Amino acid sequence: MELKTINEMILSLKKIINEPAKINIPPLGNATKIELKSSLFYFWIDVNRKGRLKKRCTLQLREQQHKDQVLLRLDLVGPPHQNPPGAYELAGQTIPCPHIHIAHPEYGDSIAYPLEHNYAKMYLSREELEDMVTLLTKFLERCNVGNINDYTYEEQIELL
Repeated sequence: MELKTINEMILSLKKIINEPAKINIPPLGNATKIELKSSLFYFWIDVNRKGRLKKRCTLQLREQQHKDQVLLRLDLVGPPHQNPPGAYELAGQTIPCPHIHIAHPEYGDSIAYPLEHNYAKMYLSREELEDMVTLLTKFLERCNVGNINDYTYEEQIELL
């Protein structure tokens, strides 16, 4: 996918189309999808809390026609990420978690950026990193979703 197309998809104004107007954030060990659409594209936000790591959570934006290519991925818990060598700003650097991956025509989603990086645009406080509802709404903002406030968000508490 070309950089122009990647940027067009990420920057396109999207709206959540899930019904009813409530988003349930799954408990640890589970995952869900949020459906989005723009004037030209259909998207999914994957909310993945599966895995062995406590507090595991990955949020990612994918477009329906290119569903195997992640456009944005926010990794909250996990090991540091080693960026591949190449001709870009953070080439070869190790990026600690949390970090965000942004699609690139040559590297796919294998380039990570610190959240506070100007290109990442995910400025989150420690308190925001601990609150799943805030994390999700901030990620939706980063994905350029316009109707965030039309929905309520509830974190599903895991049962023993």
